[in-house]
Amino acid sequence: MTFDKCTRTMRTGLAMLLFGLLAVTSGCFSGDVNLVVNEDGSADLKTTLVSVPMLAQFVEQSKAKTLEQNPDAQVTPVTKDNNMSGYEITEHYASLEKLSEVDFFSAHEGKNKGITRTKSLFYDDYDFDLIFSGSENGGGAGALANNITFTYQMTLPDRPTASNADRTSEDGKTLTWNLGKTLTTGESTRMQVSFRMWNKAAVIGAAVLVFVLCAGGAYAFLRRRSPSEEGHAEADAPRRPPTA
Repeated sequence: MTFDKCTRTMRTGLAMLLFGLLAVTSGCFSGDVNLVVNEDGSADLKTTLVSVPMLAQFVEQSKAKTLEQNPDAQVTPVTKDNNMSGYEITEHYASLEKLSEVDFFSAHEGKNKGITRTKSLFYDDYDFDLIFSGSENGGGAGALANNITFTYQMTLPDRPTASNADRTSEDGKTLTWNLGKTLTTGESTRMQVSFRMWNKAAVIGAAVLVFVLCAGGAYAFLRRRSPSEEGHAEADAPRRPPTA
């Protein structure tokens, strides 16, 4: 539950305190979420949250809630410039279906569809329809947009068929959304991406089957000579005169 829990906690804290920090900080909070979808259908989620000391309690609360929900999450302390420190939290999900059980990646009636999957023999089509909601009381913190950075990044095994990402990299496989403004203004950002994952085992199996059928057909064709054809071949052969 890392992403959803972290953002809920940070939105509440930012709405109350960030406006007062504008005059004394040149950077107060930085968040990065990186989701990597692996070729085997598993997913690795890494969330990095750092802040100035005055906001450290909210980063600590986010870490505690993450560990409460997922004791297997790995937490590593990190520091950045401008006297900011916090944590890097990594989680592994065995499948995208497991990932869809996390609140941020699940469907919410009237808001988003979450993660949906359309199965076929050789590939599965996935659609991510996620919503990142800003703080309901965040309007007063909008002036801090330059002091807050929050990005969501998704890396796919192949190029997506469609997305509304703010920018792409790595030959289109890595998608990035900038969510700093969303975090502070009370607005919401819809994050959508569609991509295809090939069932390599099925594709390889089909290729092997086609090869075997073709090889078997060629072998049968070469072996297919009827007895009558063989007899005609013998009859047409020149006869040698008998020797004395």
